[in-house]
Formats: sequence, structure tokens, C-alpha cells
Amino acid sequence: MEFNFDEIIDRRGTSAYKYDALFKVFGRDDITPLWVADMEFRSPQCITNALQGVLEQGVYGYSSEPAELFDSIHDWILAEHGWDVKKEWYTYVGGIVRGIAYAVQFFTNPGDKIIVQSPVYHPFTLVPEGNGRTVLRNPLRGRDMDFENLERLLAEDGVKMMILCNPHNPGGYAWSRETLQRLAALCAERNVIVISDEIHCDLYLWGGKHIPFATVSDEAARCSITFGAPSKTFNIPGLASSYCLIPNAILREPFYRWLGANEFNDPGIMSSIGAIAAFRHGRPWRDAAVSYIEQNILYIERKCAGFTDEQGRELIVPVRPEASYLVWLDCRRLLARLAGKRVEELRLEDQNLLVDYFVNKLRLGLNSGVMFGREGLGYMRLNVACPRKLLDFEFTL
Repeated sequence: MEFNFDEIIDRRGTSAYKYDALFKVFGRDDITPLWVADMEFRSPQCITNALQGVLEQGVYGYSSEPAELFDSIHDWILAEHGWDVKKEWYTYVGGIVRGIAYAVQFFTNPGDKIIVQSPVYHPFTLVPEGNGRTVLRNPLRGRDMDFENLERLLAEDGVKMMILCNPHNPGGYAWSRETLQRLAALCAERNVIVISDEIHCDLYLWGGKHIPFATVSDEAARCSITFGAPSKTFNIPGLASSYCLIPNAILREPFYRWLGANEFNDPGIMSSIGAIAAFRHGRPWRDAAVSYIEQNILYIERKCAGFTDEQGRELIVPVRPEASYLVWLDCRRLLARLAGKRVEELRLEDQNLLVDYFVNKLRLGLNSGVMFGREGLGYMRLNVACPRKLLDFEFTL
């Protein structure tokens, strides 16, 4: 099947946050938006056709959850990841961040401590703090978890939960089975719940394979709450078609009763129909999109390789992602040059110079690295899920 990922789609004025919030976020709207984590690709035609069928009926009444929704999720996860999830483990949620918020509210109390591994997707911090919880940061060591520090944090009083990004955003890191097993053993020993956000799990690159956290050991199955969705994979985040999987009945049953009592787990008809179409018929589109994204990553890598200082060192070093369409750009040498400092002298306020460089010099809107934690100083996050023409810029001083 042929898919046109080079098509430019004009999304301005369509309530697309990625475009309509440009001026509010960046102070100008004449820039190329490469920030918000949705794609610039037209979603698979199979999804549009399914949604069109609902529209043509012309009656938008109350809906029930189709039995095929779980079946389509089950079959996809089994085929893609080898995980035979059970019907009773499952419920719908209207978005992964929302699901994390529900879990935080249900399983923890104000003042309780929740561990995140920064730099990390910023709602992992915003949601707990916004609900009166205390966030403990266990900064990553590059692509590795700092288990020594994690053990110290887990030993603190009041630690009830850890939020895991699997695969990791913004770095695109794929955690090994051994890493996940060690994490599960530590958390299960201390009765700490692990929320595993696996939203990018179906966008593995370079032939890699996802390892669901809950599958790595009995400890992981006992302490895990997994959230997933077709939203990133098929570019349908606006349909809010997420799901939750909890193998442990002690965690699952009271939580799902609470979700049901508050009608937090009732999908709308478009959410269900879109997800079913995606999981049943969207694989060829996904495979083609992944191949296109890989070429976009290589394209950016070539650009960075040609942007060097007088000693021939790259001023911007892209961290090649193992999953997702987000590229973590190490711009510390560039920022040091802009600030007139050595890299080790950089401070958080210097990050403004880097943002200004991308916005006003290159006319690009990227996510500032410090959005993901202070460990993101000197970094920027670039979304390459777009027609290659939108990446046709040149790094220059």
C-alpha cells in the first residue's frame, strides 16, 4: 500500500494546539511547529472510513463499549508484544495523562511521595504536584537508571508510587528486560506501585521490540498499572482512545469500581470505533510511517554532523531514539557558545538563549529541554513525524 507522508496539511485555524498555541508559547506564529507530540501525517484511511460510517448514520446518541474494542486491543498487543492480556485486566480511560491522574488520586494521598526519572515527560511531575503530592526525582544516567539513588529514594517514608516512561520520553530509550526486572524487584519489595506509560510502545525503530513492564517478572505483574493507546501510533490523540491494564486483582478491582462509579471509563463512540479500526487495519500504515520516521531521523543526524565548531566538534548531537518520533538534541556545546561559557558553567537561565536561537534564528518551535526537568539544560526535543520538507532548514550561527 502507498501512503503519502510528504503531503503538507494546513492545520492552522483548526483548533490544533500545535499551531494555534504558537504565539502564546513562542511569541510568534511564523515558525515551523516541531514540538507537540502529534504527527503531521494524515491518519490512516481505515480510521477515517470507520468514523465516516458513524457520521453518515447521523445519530449521535449514547453508546455502549463495543465488545470488539477489547478484542482488537488484545489481538494487537499479543501480535506486537507477545503479551496475552486478560479481559478482566482491562478498562478504557480517556487519555493516559488523565489515567495517571486517576491512579494518583485513588492510590495515594496528599503529601505522599511519587518518584519520576528525569528528564521526563512533564505531566509526570505536573499531575502529582497539582494533586498535592511530593515528587522525588531520580535523574537518569544517560540511557541508564540510577539504581543506587533509586534505592535511597524508595527507603524514604511515604513513597507510594513510581511513574515509569516505557519507552522513555524525551530520550526515546528502550529499557532492557534486566533493567525492568531490577526496577520491579525494588518497587514490589516496598509495595510501591509502578505506573508504566507505554504510549510509544508501538513505534519501535530500527527493528527493535517493546518489552511491557508487567511481563518481565511476577513482581512486575504484582505492582504494575500499565497505560497504552493507539494515539501516538496512528496519530489519533484527539479521539482519546486509551486503555489501562492491571494484572493484580488487589489493585485492579477497587480502582476499576471507582472509575466506573464516576463514569471515568466510558468511551465515546468515536473513541471506540477509531481504536478498533486502527488496531484491526492500521498495521501497514504504521509500518510505513515508522520507515519514513527513521529516514527523517537520519536526515536530522546528517544536518547535525555538518554543524561543527572550529575544532570539528558537533554543536548539536542528536540522541538517536530507539522508539517514538521524538529526537532529543544535545545542544550543550551550542548553548555554551551562545552564552560565552564552558559547558559545566551553564545555568538554567541560559536555556533562554537556546530557545531564542531556535525560535528567532531558525524559525522553529521545539520543546525546551528544561520542560522535562533541570537535567534537560542544554537540550531541545524535536518532533520529526512530519513531511521531510518541514525539516528542510540549516543549522547556522
